Amino acid sequence: MRRSWGSAILVALTIGASGCDGGPSAKATSTFVPSAGVCHATAGDERSPEAYLPIPCSSKHEVETFLVGRITGAEGAASAPPAAGTEGISRLYEACDADAAVFLGGEWRESRLAMRTLVPSAARWKAGERWYRCDLLEMHAVDRWFPNPRANSLRGALTGDSPFRYTCFNNPTESGDLPPASCTGPHDTEFAGIWRAGPEVETLTDDVRHAGCRATVSRYVGVSETDVEGRFQLFWFTPEGEPEWQAGALSVGCLLHSPEGALKASVKGAGRKALAATG
Repeated sequence: MRRSWGSAILVALTIGASGCDGGPSAKATSTFVPSAGVCHATAGDERSPEAYLPIPCSSKHEVETFLVGRITGAEGAASAPPAAGTEGISRLYEACDADAAVFLGGEWRESRLAMRTLVPSAARWKAGERWYRCDLLEMHAVDRWFPNPRANSLRGALTGDSPFRYTCFNNPTESGDLPPASCTGPHDTEFAGIWRAGPEVETLTDDVRHAGCRATVSRYVGVSETDVEGRFQLFWFTPEGEPEWQAGALSVGCLLHSPEGALKASVKGAGRKALAATG
Protein backbone atom coordinates (compact mmCIF):
# COMPACT_ATOMS: atom_id res chain seq x y z
CA MET A 1 0.00 0.00 0.00
CA ARG A 2 1.32 3.43 -0.87
CA ARG A 3 0.93 6.46 1.31
CA SER A 4 -0.46 9.74 0.01
CA TRP A 5 0.86 13.12 1.11
CA GLY A 6 -0.61 16.36 2.42
CA SER A 7 -3.41 14.56 4.23
CA ALA A 8 -3.93 11.41 6.24
CA ILE A 9 -1.99 8.36 5.14
CA LEU A 10 -3.96 5.16 5.43
CA VAL A 11 -2.12 2.06 6.54
CA ALA A 12 -3.45 -1.38 7.39
CA LEU A 13 -1.54 -3.36 9.98
CA THR A 14 -4.00 -5.24 12.14
CA ILE A 15 -3.80 -5.62 15.89
CA GLY A 16 -4.81 -9.02 17.23
CA ALA A 17 -7.91 -8.72 19.38
CA SER A 18 -11.02 -10.83 19.80
CA GLY A 19 -10.79 -12.74 16.53
CA CYS A 20 -12.28 -16.12 15.72
CA ASP A 21 -9.21 -18.26 15.06
CA GLY A 22 -8.60 -21.40 17.04
CA GLY A 23 -12.26 -21.96 17.99
CA PRO A 24 -12.73 -25.69 17.38
CA SER A 25 -9.22 -26.59 18.54
CA ALA A 26 -9.29 -24.59 21.79
CA LYS A 27 -9.27 -26.96 24.73
CA ALA A 28 -10.83 -26.45 28.16
CA THR A 29 -7.42 -25.44 29.48
CA SER A 30 -4.68 -24.28 27.15
CA THR A 31 -0.96 -24.20 27.92
CA PHE A 32 0.05 -22.50 24.66
CA VAL A 33 2.23 -19.40 25.03
CA PRO A 34 4.24 -17.84 22.17
CA SER A 35 7.97 -17.21 22.59
CA ALA A 36 10.08 -14.06 22.42
CA GLY A 37 13.34 -13.99 20.50
CA VAL A 38 11.91 -15.80 17.49
CA CYS A 39 10.74 -14.70 14.05
CA HIS A 40 7.92 -15.55 11.64
CA ALA A 41 8.02 -15.91 7.88
CA THR A 42 4.95 -13.76 7.25
CA ALA A 43 2.88 -11.21 9.14
CA GLY A 44 0.00 -13.61 9.70
CA ASP A 45 -2.31 -14.13 12.64
CA GLU A 46 -0.46 -16.88 14.53
CA ARG A 47 -2.51 -17.10 17.70
CA SER A 48 -3.08 -20.83 17.97
CA PRO A 49 -0.65 -23.75 18.38
CA GLU A 50 -1.62 -25.05 14.94
CA ALA A 51 -0.82 -21.74 13.21
CA TYR A 52 2.25 -20.92 15.29
CA LEU A 53 5.38 -21.58 13.22
CA PRO A 54 8.36 -19.68 14.69
CA ILE A 55 11.70 -19.70 12.89
CA PRO A 56 15.20 -18.44 13.76
CA CYS A 57 15.70 -14.75 13.01
CA SER A 58 18.66 -15.73 10.83
CA SER A 59 16.08 -17.13 8.40
CA LYS A 60 14.14 -14.92 5.99
CA HIS A 61 11.19 -13.43 7.88
CA GLU A 62 8.78 -10.49 8.07
CA VAL A 63 8.01 -10.44 11.81
CA GLU A 64 10.19 -10.54 14.94
CA THR A 65 8.70 -11.17 18.39
CA PHE A 66 10.76 -9.19 20.90
CA LEU A 67 8.58 -9.52 24.01
CA VAL A 68 5.94 -11.86 25.40
CA GLY A 69 4.17 -10.95 28.63
CA ARG A 70 1.26 -12.10 30.76
CA ILE A 71 -2.07 -10.31 31.07
CA THR A 72 -2.95 -10.00 34.76
CA GLY A 73 -5.22 -8.00 37.04
CA ALA A 74 -8.66 -6.88 35.90
CA GLU A 75 -7.81 -7.46 32.23
CA GLY A 76 -6.70 -11.03 32.97
CA ALA A 77 -9.87 -11.73 34.93
CA ALA A 78 -12.16 -10.44 32.19
CA SER A 79 -14.39 -12.80 30.22
CA ALA A 80 -12.90 -11.71 26.88
CA PRO A 81 -9.49 -10.51 25.65
CA PRO A 82 -8.79 -6.77 25.53
CA ALA A 83 -10.41 -5.33 22.41
CA ALA A 84 -9.13 -2.65 20.07
CA GLY A 85 -9.84 0.84 21.35
CA THR A 86 -10.06 -0.16 25.04
CA GLU A 87 -7.89 0.91 27.96
CA GLY A 88 -6.78 -2.70 28.35
CA ILE A 89 -5.23 -2.93 24.90
CA SER A 90 -3.74 0.55 25.36
CA ARG A 91 -1.85 -0.58 28.45
CA LEU A 92 -0.50 -3.65 26.68
CA TYR A 93 0.51 -1.54 23.70
CA GLU A 94 2.33 0.89 26.00
CA ALA A 95 4.22 -2.02 27.56
CA CYS A 96 5.31 -3.18 24.11
CA ASP A 97 6.19 0.38 23.15
CA ALA A 98 8.46 0.91 26.15
CA ASP A 99 10.32 -2.34 25.56
CA ALA A 100 10.63 -1.65 21.83
CA ALA A 101 12.55 1.56 22.53
CA VAL A 102 15.06 -0.38 24.64
CA PHE A 103 15.26 -3.27 22.17
CA LEU A 104 15.78 -1.02 19.14
CA GLY A 105 17.77 1.74 20.78
CA GLY A 106 15.40 4.44 19.59
CA GLU A 107 11.87 5.53 18.70
CA TRP A 108 10.39 3.19 16.09
CA ARG A 109 7.80 5.78 14.96
CA GLU A 110 10.64 7.86 13.54
CA SER A 111 11.71 5.02 11.29
CA ARG A 112 10.39 2.62 8.67
CA LEU A 113 9.69 0.07 11.39
CA ALA A 114 6.26 -0.93 12.61
CA MET A 115 5.08 -2.50 15.85
CA ARG A 116 2.04 -4.60 16.63
CA THR A 117 0.53 -6.25 19.72
CA LEU A 118 -1.23 -9.61 19.60
CA VAL A 119 -3.48 -11.14 22.27
CA PRO A 120 -5.32 -14.50 22.31
CA SER A 121 -8.48 -14.98 20.27
CA ALA A 122 -11.81 -15.09 22.12
CA ALA A 123 -11.91 -18.90 21.93
CA ARG A 124 -8.38 -19.34 23.25
CA TRP A 125 -9.02 -16.78 25.97
CA LYS A 126 -11.85 -19.00 27.19
CA ALA A 127 -9.37 -21.87 27.19
CA GLY A 128 -7.27 -19.97 29.73
CA GLU A 129 -4.63 -18.17 27.64
CA ARG A 130 -3.52 -14.81 29.07
CA TRP A 131 -0.42 -13.82 27.05
CA TYR A 132 0.32 -10.79 24.92
CA ARG A 133 2.93 -10.67 22.20
CA CYS A 134 4.94 -7.70 20.87
CA ASP A 135 6.19 -7.81 17.27
CA LEU A 136 8.35 -5.61 15.06
CA LEU A 137 8.36 -5.43 11.28
CA GLU A 138 10.65 -3.70 8.82
CA MET A 139 8.67 -1.89 6.12
CA HIS A 140 9.95 -1.10 2.63
CA ALA A 141 9.72 2.70 2.89
CA VAL A 142 7.57 5.49 4.26
CA ASP A 143 5.67 5.48 0.95
CA ARG A 144 5.64 1.67 0.59
CA TRP A 145 4.19 0.52 3.88
CA PHE A 146 4.32 -3.26 3.62
CA PRO A 147 6.75 -5.74 5.18
CA ASN A 148 10.28 -5.98 3.83
CA PRO A 149 11.65 -9.50 4.54
CA ARG A 150 14.97 -9.64 6.36
CA ALA A 151 17.31 -12.32 7.75
CA ASN A 152 18.63 -10.93 11.04
CA SER A 153 17.34 -9.41 14.26
CA LEU A 154 16.26 -5.80 14.66
CA ARG A 155 17.91 -5.59 18.08
CA GLY A 156 19.79 -2.27 18.23
CA ALA A 157 18.54 -1.32 14.75
CA LEU A 158 18.01 2.35 15.67
CA THR A 159 21.32 2.98 17.40
CA GLY A 160 23.85 5.27 15.80
CA ASP A 161 23.40 6.38 12.20
CA SER A 162 20.61 3.93 11.44
CA PRO A 163 19.48 3.43 7.82
CA PHE A 164 15.96 2.86 9.12
CA ARG A 165 15.47 6.42 10.39
CA TYR A 166 13.47 8.96 8.40
CA THR A 167 15.74 11.80 7.28
CA CYS A 168 15.51 13.71 3.99
CA PHE A 169 13.59 13.15 0.77
CA ASN A 170 12.94 14.59 -2.65
CA ASN A 171 9.68 16.06 -3.84
CA PRO A 172 6.73 13.65 -3.51
CA THR A 173 5.57 12.48 -6.92
CA GLU A 174 2.00 12.52 -8.21
CA SER A 175 1.80 8.78 -7.51
CA GLY A 176 2.64 9.36 -3.85
CA ASP A 177 6.27 8.23 -3.98
CA LEU A 178 8.69 9.98 -1.62
CA PRO A 179 12.22 9.31 -2.93
CA PRO A 180 14.88 9.31 -0.15
CA ALA A 181 17.77 11.76 -0.40
CA SER A 182 20.90 12.68 1.53
CA CYS A 183 20.50 15.56 3.98
CA THR A 184 23.96 16.81 2.96
CA GLY A 185 23.02 17.07 -0.71
CA PRO A 186 20.13 18.59 -2.68
CA HIS A 187 16.72 17.70 -1.27
CA ASP A 188 13.47 19.51 -0.67
CA THR A 189 11.69 17.53 2.05
CA GLU A 190 12.77 16.67 5.61
CA PHE A 191 11.26 14.58 8.38
CA ALA A 192 10.79 16.91 11.35
CA GLY A 193 9.47 14.52 13.98
CA ILE A 194 6.37 12.92 15.47
CA TRP A 195 3.58 15.05 16.90
CA ARG A 196 1.43 13.34 19.54
CA ALA A 197 -2.07 14.55 20.27
CA GLY A 198 -2.99 15.27 23.87
CA PRO A 199 -5.93 13.69 25.70
CA GLU A 200 -8.14 16.62 24.71
CA VAL A 201 -7.94 15.58 21.04
CA GLU A 202 -10.61 13.06 20.11
CA THR A 203 -10.41 13.32 16.32
CA LEU A 204 -7.46 14.22 14.13
CA THR A 205 -8.90 16.60 11.57
CA ASP A 206 -6.68 18.12 8.89
CA ASP A 207 -6.67 21.38 10.87
CA VAL A 208 -5.45 19.58 13.99
CA ARG A 209 -2.77 17.73 12.04
CA HIS A 210 -1.63 20.94 10.39
CA ALA A 211 -1.38 22.79 13.70
CA GLY A 212 0.50 19.92 15.33
CA CYS A 213 3.01 19.62 12.50
CA ARG A 214 3.44 23.40 12.32
CA ALA A 215 4.55 23.36 15.97
CA THR A 216 6.78 20.33 15.34
CA VAL A 217 8.48 21.91 12.32
CA SER A 218 8.89 25.18 14.23
CA ARG A 219 10.87 23.39 16.95
CA TYR A 220 12.83 21.35 14.41
CA VAL A 221 14.03 24.38 12.43
CA GLY A 222 14.21 26.84 15.32
CA VAL A 223 11.91 29.52 13.92
CA SER A 224 8.46 30.81 14.79
CA GLU A 225 5.31 29.09 13.61
CA THR A 226 4.54 32.19 11.55
CA ASP A 227 7.85 31.76 9.72
CA VAL A 228 7.02 28.11 9.12
CA GLU A 229 3.73 29.04 7.48
CA GLY A 230 5.46 31.58 5.27
CA ARG A 231 8.30 29.41 4.00
CA PHE A 232 7.46 25.71 4.21
CA GLN A 233 4.69 23.42 3.09
CA LEU A 234 3.69 20.80 5.64
CA PHE A 235 3.11 17.13 4.89
CA TRP A 236 2.08 14.51 7.40
CA PHE A 237 1.43 10.81 7.55
CA THR A 238 -1.15 9.33 9.86
CA PRO A 239 -1.10 5.59 10.60
CA GLU A 240 -4.87 5.14 10.57
CA GLY A 241 -5.89 1.53 10.99
CA GLU A 242 -2.54 0.60 12.55
CA PRO A 243 -2.20 -0.85 16.06
CA GLU A 244 -1.13 2.62 17.15
CA TRP A 245 -4.62 3.92 16.51
CA GLN A 246 -6.48 0.89 17.73
CA ALA A 247 -4.56 1.26 20.98
CA GLY A 248 -5.80 4.83 21.31
CA ALA A 249 -2.52 6.62 20.52
CA LEU A 250 -3.07 9.57 18.19
CA SER A 251 0.07 10.82 16.50
CA VAL A 252 1.28 11.99 13.11
CA GLY A 253 4.65 12.08 11.40
CA CYS A 254 5.52 15.59 10.21
CA LEU A 255 7.56 16.62 7.19
CA LEU A 256 8.56 20.05 5.92
CA HIS A 257 8.82 20.77 2.22
CA SER A 258 10.64 23.64 0.53
CA PRO A 259 8.45 24.83 -2.37
CA GLU A 260 11.16 27.24 -3.56
CA GLY A 261 13.57 24.52 -4.67
CA ALA A 262 16.16 22.17 -3.32
CA LEU A 263 17.90 22.67 0.01
CA LYS A 264 21.64 22.08 0.03
CA ALA A 265 21.82 21.02 3.68
CA SER A 266 19.47 20.07 6.48
CA VAL A 267 17.53 22.92 8.07
CA LYS A 268 17.45 21.18 11.46
CA GLY A 269 18.32 23.80 14.08
CA ALA A 270 19.31 26.27 11.35
CA GLY A 271 17.03 29.00 12.65
CA ARG A 272 16.56 32.03 10.43
CA LYS A 273 19.37 30.87 8.15
CA ALA A 274 16.92 28.23 6.97
CA LEU A 275 14.54 30.95 5.83
CA ALA A 276 17.18 32.47 3.59
CA ALA A 277 17.90 29.02 2.17
CA THR A 278 14.27 28.72 1.10
CA GLY A 279 14.18 31.93 -0.85
